[in-house]
Amino acid sequence: MLDQIFGENNFQSEIIWHRTLAKGLAFTGFPNNHDTVFLYGGGGEITFNRPYDPYDPDNLDAKTAGKYSHRDPDGRIYRLDNLINPNPNRPNLTYEFLGVKRVWRWTKERMEEAYENGIVVQTKPGAVPQMKRYLDEQEGRPIDTVWTDIPPINSQAKERLGYPTQKPLALLDRIVKTSSNPNDIVLDAFAGCATAMVAAQKSGRQWIGIDISPTACRVMAKRLRDVCGLPESEPLWKAGRGFVVRDLPWSEEKLRAIPPFEFENWAVIALGGIPNKVQVGDMGVDGRIYPVSASATPRKKREGELALKERWYPIQVKQRDKVGRPDIDSFEAMMMREECDKGFFVAFDYSSDAMTEVGRFFKQSGKVIIPLTVREILDEEIARKLA
Repeated sequence: MLDQIFGENNFQSEIIWHRTLAKGLAFTGFPNNHDTVFLYGGGGEITFNRPYDPYDPDNLDAKTAGKYSHRDPDGRIYRLDNLINPNPNRPNLTYEFLGVKRVWRWTKERMEEAYENGIVVQTKPGAVPQMKRYLDEQEGRPIDTVWTDIPPINSQAKERLGYPTQKPLALLDRIVKTSSNPNDIVLDAFAGCATAMVAAQKSGRQWIGIDISPTACRVMAKRLRDVCGLPESEPLWKAGRGFVVRDLPWSEEKLRAIPPFEFENWAVIALGGIPNKVQVGDMGVDGRIYPVSASATPRKKREGELALKERWYPIQVKQRDKVGRPDIDSFEAMMMREECDKGFFVAFDYSSDAMTEVGRFFKQSGKVIIPLTVREILDEEIARKLA
């Protein structure tokens, strides 16, 4: 799906986030203890701010400790670095310093100032002067594609909200800072409990969060108020000091009163489908759901190929208090005509005859009609039926 959206040539890296808390051992196979992060570029110039793992002076590996083997009286760790210029043809940088004539990297004035400040040292008379390079002034080790330094959220974590797929703020903070600059806009199209939005806000980015779940939107708003101190206010949002929540589902009363086409769009989008662009000529289909393996824009048949039939599921929406059997009969006819294995029907309620017909149709044809009520959508009870 990411290759389809961004283009497979824009794939940059596969990153493994190694969770430090192992899950329970399975009877067979290896325990799953990592998540995968795919990095894509959007084409054109790509923003990439390389992250570093800071050095820990008290826990250096053997290679780093071997280099940074000197320590000042105040405890600062350093290594000695070369001051000789790799270009021998620099007359303006050729001079004698502390009894040693070389082509130096720095001018004589800068060299003398650094020597007075203790940055340049000569380990013994006649030795080539060298520069102190302090460990605490280095950026650290460049972080590679295996991230082992960010633990998952445990039961005692202060940031824990109880949201089932919540990720640690440190993980999203690294992703946001690596792939954007201050004041850039960060989009999280599956925002969950707003971790990416909090990371963006704290690092000086703008952001947009989207989620199909009204509960998630309420969790997001509370977290932004509590953690970031942002007020939910349209005037303050326009001034850059607040946020707004838009397009949450309405009540049943309001949904009964809106125009039919707008009601159809609301229901189809709530199911994750694609609504029709026109109000007439829909042949009994108000929207379509495309499985992950399918595409909403099928590839055209090439010369010598058989025609390709893309798999999709129809959605029929009725703004009625109670859908009857004739409506179900019409939907069944459409499913047979379009050779659809599964279809979704949305209404406020269904008659007993309609529900009986749904069962009969499955026994006779093996095709599934999933009847959903507006209340089930508003109460977010549809996940098990959409499986």
